[in-house]
Amino acid sequence: MRLWGWIFLVFLCGCSSVSDTQKADIEEDEFTLHEPDPLEMFNRYMYGFNRVLDAAIIKHVAIAYDMGTPENVKYCARSFIKNIHGPINFINHLLQGHIEQSTTTTLRFILNTTFGLFGLLDFADFIGIKEEPTSFNETLATWGVEAGPYIMLPVLGPTTFRGAFGYAFDWFADPTRYFARHSKSYHNDHQQFQKWLWGVTAVDIIDIRAGLLNSLDDIYETSEDSYVTIRSMIFQRQQKLENRLK
Repeated sequence: MRLWGWIFLVFLCGCSSVSDTQKADIEEDEFTLHEPDPLEMFNRYMYGFNRVLDAAIIKHVAIAYDMGTPENVKYCARSFIKNIHGPINFINHLLQGHIEQSTTTTLRFILNTTFGLFGLLDFADFIGIKEEPTSFNETLATWGVEAGPYIMLPVLGPTTFRGAFGYAFDWFADPTRYFARHSKSYHNDHQQFQKWLWGVTAVDIIDIRAGLLNSLDDIYETSEDSYVTIRSMIFQRQQKLENRLK
Protein backbone atom coordinates (compact mmCIF):
# COMPACT_ATOMS: atom_id res chain seq x y z
CA MET A 1 0.00 0.00 0.00
CA ARG A 2 0.98 3.67 -0.18
CA LEU A 3 2.05 3.56 3.43
CA TRP A 4 4.95 1.30 2.57
CA GLY A 5 8.39 2.79 2.99
CA TRP A 6 9.41 2.00 -0.58
CA ILE A 7 6.51 4.06 -1.83
CA PHE A 8 7.58 6.92 0.38
CA LEU A 9 11.03 6.65 -1.19
CA VAL A 10 9.80 7.16 -4.73
CA PHE A 11 7.16 9.67 -3.65
CA LEU A 12 9.64 11.84 -1.79
CA CYS A 13 12.15 11.70 -4.59
CA GLY A 14 9.46 12.78 -7.03
CA CYS A 15 8.23 15.63 -4.87
CA SER A 16 11.67 17.16 -4.36
CA SER A 17 13.14 18.63 -7.51
CA VAL A 18 16.90 18.16 -7.76
CA SER A 19 18.02 19.79 -10.97
CA ASP A 20 21.80 19.84 -10.52
CA THR A 21 24.64 18.76 -8.27
CA GLN A 22 25.08 22.20 -6.75
CA LYS A 23 21.52 22.29 -5.45
CA ALA A 24 21.89 18.81 -3.96
CA ASP A 25 25.14 19.83 -2.24
CA ILE A 26 23.48 22.92 -0.74
CA GLU A 27 20.66 20.80 0.65
CA GLU A 28 23.14 18.30 2.07
CA ASP A 29 25.17 21.03 3.82
CA GLU A 30 22.04 22.64 5.25
CA PHE A 31 20.39 19.55 6.66
CA THR A 32 23.17 17.10 7.52
CA LEU A 33 23.72 18.57 10.99
CA HIS A 34 20.04 18.03 11.81
CA GLU A 35 19.77 14.45 10.55
CA PRO A 36 20.44 11.86 13.27
CA ASP A 37 21.77 8.77 11.51
CA PRO A 38 23.44 6.50 14.12
CA LEU A 39 22.78 3.46 11.91
CA GLU A 40 24.45 4.94 8.83
CA MET A 41 26.57 1.86 8.06
CA PHE A 42 23.52 -0.41 8.15
CA ASN A 43 21.41 2.17 6.34
CA ARG A 44 23.86 2.56 3.46
CA TYR A 45 24.05 -1.19 3.02
CA MET A 46 20.26 -1.43 2.88
CA TYR A 47 20.11 1.57 0.53
CA GLY A 48 22.39 -0.27 -1.87
CA PHE A 49 20.28 -3.41 -1.58
CA ASN A 50 17.09 -1.48 -2.32
CA ARG A 51 18.65 0.23 -5.35
CA VAL A 52 19.75 -3.13 -6.76
CA LEU A 53 16.24 -4.50 -6.23
CA ASP A 54 14.74 -1.49 -7.98
CA ALA A 55 17.16 -1.66 -10.90
CA ALA A 56 16.74 -5.41 -11.31
CA ILE A 57 12.96 -5.72 -11.01
CA ILE A 58 10.77 -2.79 -9.99
CA LYS A 59 11.96 -0.23 -12.54
CA HIS A 60 11.59 -2.62 -15.48
CA VAL A 61 8.10 -3.65 -14.42
CA ALA A 62 7.18 0.02 -13.97
CA ILE A 63 8.37 0.87 -17.49
CA ALA A 64 6.33 -1.98 -18.96
CA TYR A 65 3.29 -0.91 -16.92
CA ASP A 66 3.66 2.72 -17.99
CA MET A 67 3.98 1.88 -21.66
CA GLY A 68 1.44 -0.93 -21.85
CA THR A 69 -1.44 0.15 -19.62
CA PRO A 70 -4.19 2.45 -20.97
CA GLU A 71 -4.68 5.69 -19.03
CA ASN A 72 -8.29 4.90 -18.12
CA VAL A 73 -7.17 1.61 -16.57
CA LYS A 74 -4.51 3.46 -14.55
CA TYR A 75 -7.14 5.93 -13.36
CA CYS A 76 -9.44 3.14 -12.18
CA ALA A 77 -6.58 1.40 -10.38
CA ARG A 78 -5.53 4.59 -8.57
CA SER A 79 -9.10 5.41 -7.63
CA PHE A 80 -9.76 1.92 -6.30
CA ILE A 81 -6.55 1.93 -4.23
CA LYS A 82 -7.35 5.35 -2.75
CA ASN A 83 -10.78 4.10 -1.78
CA ILE A 84 -9.56 1.06 0.15
CA HIS A 85 -7.27 3.36 2.13
CA GLY A 86 -10.36 5.09 3.46
CA PRO A 87 -10.85 3.04 6.65
CA ILE A 88 -7.28 3.49 7.96
CA ASN A 89 -7.40 7.19 7.06
CA PHE A 90 -10.62 7.44 9.06
CA ILE A 91 -9.00 5.80 12.11
CA ASN A 92 -6.01 8.14 12.02
CA HIS A 93 -8.11 11.27 11.56
CA LEU A 94 -10.14 10.16 14.56
CA LEU A 95 -7.00 9.57 16.66
CA GLN A 96 -5.79 13.03 15.67
CA GLY A 97 -9.06 14.55 16.87
CA HIS A 98 -10.03 15.69 13.36
CA ILE A 99 -13.76 15.01 13.38
CA GLU A 100 -14.44 16.93 10.18
CA GLN A 101 -11.77 15.06 8.23
CA SER A 102 -12.89 11.70 9.57
CA THR A 103 -16.46 12.50 8.51
CA THR A 104 -15.28 13.55 5.05
CA THR A 105 -13.25 10.36 4.71
CA THR A 106 -16.25 8.24 5.66
CA LEU A 107 -18.47 10.07 3.19
CA ARG A 108 -15.90 9.61 0.41
CA PHE A 109 -15.66 5.89 1.13
CA ILE A 110 -19.45 5.44 1.04
CA LEU A 111 -19.94 7.46 -2.15
CA ASN A 112 -17.05 5.86 -4.02
CA THR A 113 -17.95 2.33 -2.94
CA THR A 114 -21.54 2.78 -4.14
CA PHE A 115 -21.80 5.38 -6.91
CA GLY A 116 -18.13 4.91 -7.80
CA LEU A 117 -18.52 1.19 -8.52
CA PHE A 118 -16.50 -0.10 -5.52
CA GLY A 119 -14.02 2.74 -5.94
CA LEU A 120 -13.16 2.27 -9.59
CA LEU A 121 -14.37 5.84 -10.11
CA ASP A 122 -13.60 8.71 -7.73
CA PHE A 123 -17.19 9.93 -7.63
CA ALA A 124 -16.60 11.95 -4.45
CA ASP A 125 -13.78 13.91 -6.07
CA PHE A 126 -16.01 14.55 -9.09
CA ILE A 127 -18.59 16.29 -6.88
CA GLY A 128 -15.92 18.25 -5.00
CA ILE A 129 -15.18 16.09 -1.94
CA LYS A 130 -11.38 15.83 -1.96
CA GLU A 131 -9.24 13.07 -0.48
CA GLU A 132 -7.45 13.90 2.81
CA PRO A 133 -4.86 11.13 3.25
CA THR A 134 -3.04 10.69 6.56
CA SER A 135 -1.11 8.04 8.48
CA PHE A 136 -0.19 6.94 12.00
CA ASN A 137 3.15 8.69 11.52
CA GLU A 138 1.16 11.92 11.30
CA THR A 139 -0.93 10.83 14.28
CA LEU A 140 2.21 10.35 16.37
CA ALA A 141 3.51 13.75 15.24
CA THR A 142 0.18 15.27 16.32
CA TRP A 143 0.72 13.73 19.75
CA GLY A 144 4.17 15.33 19.98
CA VAL A 145 6.30 12.24 19.31
CA GLU A 146 9.65 13.19 17.73
CA ALA A 147 10.73 11.69 14.41
CA GLY A 148 13.82 10.05 15.86
CA PRO A 149 16.83 8.70 13.93
CA TYR A 150 16.84 7.83 10.26
CA ILE A 151 16.49 4.19 9.24
CA MET A 152 16.63 2.47 5.85
CA LEU A 153 14.44 -0.61 5.94
CA PRO A 154 15.12 -3.53 3.59
CA VAL A 155 12.64 -3.46 0.70
CA LEU A 156 10.41 -0.96 2.52
CA GLY A 157 12.87 1.90 2.10
CA PRO A 158 13.77 5.04 4.09
CA THR A 159 11.96 6.50 7.07
CA THR A 160 12.52 7.53 10.68
CA PHE A 161 11.90 5.51 13.83
CA ARG A 162 8.53 7.24 14.21
CA GLY A 163 7.70 6.55 10.59
CA ALA A 164 8.63 2.87 10.92
CA PHE A 165 6.30 2.47 13.89
CA GLY A 166 3.62 4.31 11.93
CA TYR A 167 3.97 1.88 9.01
CA ALA A 168 3.55 -1.07 11.34
CA PHE A 169 0.43 0.36 12.97
CA ASP A 170 -1.20 1.29 9.66
CA TRP A 171 -0.45 -2.16 8.26
CA PHE A 172 -1.87 -4.20 11.15
CA ALA A 173 -4.70 -1.83 12.13
CA ASP A 174 -6.12 -1.40 8.62
CA PRO A 175 -9.71 -2.78 8.73
CA THR A 176 -9.44 -3.74 5.05
CA ARG A 177 -6.58 -6.11 5.83
CA TYR A 178 -8.37 -7.47 8.86
CA PHE A 179 -11.39 -8.29 6.71
CA ALA A 180 -9.19 -9.90 4.06
CA ARG A 181 -7.49 -12.13 6.65
CA HIS A 182 -10.50 -13.15 8.70
CA SER A 183 -13.48 -13.16 6.36
CA LYS A 184 -15.27 -16.54 6.49
CA SER A 185 -17.14 -16.13 3.24
CA TYR A 186 -17.28 -18.87 0.62
CA HIS A 187 -15.10 -16.85 -1.74
CA ASN A 188 -12.37 -16.52 0.90
CA ASP A 189 -11.90 -20.21 1.71
CA HIS A 190 -8.33 -20.09 0.47
CA GLN A 191 -7.64 -16.53 1.66
CA GLN A 192 -8.48 -15.19 -1.78
CA PHE A 193 -9.20 -11.72 -0.41
CA GLN A 194 -5.75 -11.47 1.16
CA LYS A 195 -4.04 -12.63 -2.05
CA TRP A 196 -6.10 -10.09 -3.96
CA LEU A 197 -5.02 -7.37 -1.53
CA TRP A 198 -1.37 -8.24 -2.06
CA GLY A 199 -1.97 -7.89 -5.78
CA VAL A 200 -3.48 -4.43 -5.25
CA THR A 201 -0.43 -3.48 -3.18
CA ALA A 202 1.89 -4.53 -6.00
CA VAL A 203 -0.07 -2.49 -8.55
CA ASP A 204 0.05 0.52 -6.23
CA ILE A 205 3.84 0.35 -5.93
CA ILE A 206 4.36 -0.11 -9.65
CA ASP A 207 1.96 2.70 -10.56
CA ILE A 208 3.76 5.21 -8.33
CA ARG A 209 7.18 4.03 -9.52
CA ALA A 210 6.07 4.43 -13.14
CA GLY A 211 5.10 8.05 -12.47
CA LEU A 212 8.56 8.84 -11.11
CA LEU A 213 10.85 7.18 -13.62
CA ASN A 214 12.51 10.44 -14.66
CA SER A 215 12.59 11.98 -11.17
CA LEU A 216 14.53 9.13 -9.60
CA ASP A 217 16.97 8.99 -12.50
CA ASP A 218 17.62 12.72 -12.08
CA ILE A 219 18.45 12.25 -8.40
CA TYR A 220 20.81 9.36 -9.06
CA GLU A 221 22.56 11.25 -11.87
CA THR A 222 22.84 14.75 -10.37
CA SER A 223 23.42 14.15 -6.67
CA GLU A 224 26.96 13.68 -5.43
CA ASP A 225 25.66 11.34 -2.72
CA SER A 226 22.10 10.20 -3.44
CA TYR A 227 21.91 8.49 -0.03
CA VAL A 228 22.36 11.85 1.72
CA THR A 229 19.96 13.58 -0.67
CA ILE A 230 17.19 11.08 0.02
CA ARG A 231 17.87 11.19 3.76
CA SER A 232 17.52 14.98 3.62
CA MET A 233 14.21 14.61 1.79
CA ILE A 234 12.91 12.38 4.56
CA PHE A 235 13.84 14.86 7.28
CA GLN A 236 12.56 17.82 5.29
CA ARG A 237 9.22 16.09 4.91
CA GLN A 238 9.09 15.27 8.61
CA GLN A 239 9.98 18.87 9.48
CA LYS A 240 7.28 20.23 7.18
CA LEU A 241 4.78 17.90 8.83
CA GLU A 242 5.74 19.05 12.31
CA ASN A 243 5.66 22.72 11.29
CA ARG A 244 2.19 22.26 9.82
CA LEU A 245 0.94 20.73 13.05
CA LYS A 246 2.23 23.54 15.26
